[in-house]
Amino acid sequence: MKTKVCIILVCLTMMASSAYATVYNGVCGEHLTWTLNSEDSTLVITGRGDMSGWTFGDYASRVYIKHIVFPEGMTSVYGRAFSNCTALESVTLPDSVITIGNNAFENCGSLRVARLGKNVRTIEQEAFRNCSALKHLELSDSLESIGVRAFNNCVSLTDTVVFPETLSSIGGNAFGGDRIGGSVAVWKARHCQTGEIATPMKHFAHVVFGDKVEYIGPNLFSNALLDTVILPASVDTIEHHAFYASGLSYIELPPSLVYIGSEAFYRNLSLKSLVIPENITSIPSSMCGACSALETVTLPDGLQTIGEFAFSNCSVLQRCDIPTTVQTIGNGAFSSCSSLPSVTLPEGMTRIADIAFHSCYMLKEVHFPQSLTTIGDGSFQGCAIDSLGLPPSLNTIGEYAFLNLVNLKELIIPDEVRQIKSRAFEGCSGLNKLVIGKKTAMIDADAFKNDYMLKEIHSRAAYPPLVESSTFAGVPDSTWLFVPVQSIAAYAEDPVWGRFRMPKEEEINYVTVDAEETTANFVWPTDSTASSYRIDIYKNGEVFCKLTLGKTGQLLGISFDAPSRSNPGSTIPASLSFMVTGLDEATRYNYVLSTLDANGTPIHVYTGAFATIGYPGELEEGGKEIIPTPPIIPTDPESHIPTGVDNEPSDQVPNTKVILNGQIYLMYEKQIYDVQGKRIE
Repeated sequence: MKTKVCIILVCLTMMASSAYATVYNGVCGEHLTWTLNSEDSTLVITGRGDMSGWTFGDYASRVYIKHIVFPEGMTSVYGRAFSNCTALESVTLPDSVITIGNNAFENCGSLRVARLGKNVRTIEQEAFRNCSALKHLELSDSLESIGVRAFNNCVSLTDTVVFPETLSSIGGNAFGGDRIGGSVAVWKARHCQTGEIATPMKHFAHVVFGDKVEYIGPNLFSNALLDTVILPASVDTIEHHAFYASGLSYIELPPSLVYIGSEAFYRNLSLKSLVIPENITSIPSSMCGACSALETVTLPDGLQTIGEFAFSNCSVLQRCDIPTTVQTIGNGAFSSCSSLPSVTLPEGMTRIADIAFHSCYMLKEVHFPQSLTTIGDGSFQGCAIDSLGLPPSLNTIGEYAFLNLVNLKELIIPDEVRQIKSRAFEGCSGLNKLVIGKKTAMIDADAFKNDYMLKEIHSRAAYPPLVESSTFAGVPDSTWLFVPVQSIAAYAEDPVWGRFRMPKEEEINYVTVDAEETTANFVWPTDSTASSYRIDIYKNGEVFCKLTLGKTGQLLGISFDAPSRSNPGSTIPASLSFMVTGLDEATRYNYVLSTLDANGTPIHVYTGAFATIGYPGELEEGGKEIIPTPPIIPTDPESHIPTGVDNEPSDQVPNTKVILNGQIYLMYEKQIYDVQGKRIE
């Protein structure tokens, strides 16, 4: 047999110069033989069964094979059997062939047509790799598997290729490589797993999907430059990287879709809008990251989670309404969405993750939910926010959370925030007024560094919060610091707090209102010329209750125009306090607090508004209370009393103290109340 093969090889090399046709033959399987006609360069295979062995000579002799005739009954093409047959022009396999081996037709540079028969189930890796002239490809209706790089660098493949329903596996870079024309894929595969190597279908510029497709596998059309995709109603899954950088300008997702994988549409630079179907409950990480033309996203009701970096670097995104069902927004979800003007976060959300809206340079309005407890590190760094209505439920503000909010004018820290972390509000160069919550115990380094326009700091904390030397670096010493009257000395002795200007106790001349769910504690300055004080509280423009107090803050008169309660407070140095109870939750109120002389004429009148916890709107100064409200010295005292309110002191009938069963009660207009203002039947 060795002698025979050697004779064939010698003859093949002489074939080009021979003037006479020569026929050569050999064995290419247990039941297969071959014959090569030198005149027409046609290789004829006869017999049945599997092909085996390298039987058609060395690579030099293969260049003469232009045509191959395959027999019905042949069941496989052996690996590398026809590789480097550079003159081979077409291949038509019989329906009996089931397997095409690895590298079987690799580097057949003249191959233009390949018809693979009806029953080929497996095309192994690199089977047609570098067939650069291949234009027309007919895949088997029974095809199940296409190997890695099977048709890689088939750059002339421009005719439509139909991928059958039976296809269940396609390897990485199976159709990778550059292309000459805009080839079309008709994708009918119901459920096809794809290799983890990128770009299995990179070659194709257009895809038409069959109506039974259920599954779009990982990386399937990554880098394919598809432009437009309309998925059929049968699709329920799109895996990760499925359309990664695929050139999409439009994709229509079906209502049947229930799952989208990470980076599924990442870096589609022409995609302008996206509608997510209603059955999707979770947006995966980086789903639309770096989609630099994306302007609008429609998210479904029922969505619960927006994954980390889901829309990061969508630089022209102008609208993304977050459904009320969303409970979690991941790290960097909207970071660098530099055209996003506003965002409303849904009630029930408790945490905003780190850098969630970092570098959203146009973000001016943020509506926080009342349920929010945590704002993560760098969440709103570099935004254009000019007003922060932080909810009273908030207890944690992360490092550099609001760094460089240059448009922010006023800031009220909620009472539950115990620590203001490093650089949280650094570089808020437009900040004029800062109110620190009453439970704040620590303010870290650089927290308010370079807030050089700060004119007023109001700390409600009774004990000076611990601060670093750089906490207020760059804030002028001329900034006014207002603190609780009883705490002035403690703040003045602190080396950091003490460098600011503070009023003396006798100069305190404003009202504070500390409102909770159903109570409000009023604190106001004493007036040595006052004989009494009156607090009028209004709800929806109507009188809620009126309270008359004596010179030392004791309750003198009470008038109920609506259900309410009151109890006397205690006297503190240079100021008085009184707590009103029985208020409605989540409600806005107005008040008028008047200091009265012996004739009941107002000496000073303080006006303002406050709201009990849970109130969804904003007050005049953006918070739940007016702190502080400067006093008004009226020229016409009555002009400062709301229209239509009975304000004559003579209308206020003093209460009479009575004792029943050893308890003190108040009698007003023949009705008896306890000292809390509750009517006793």
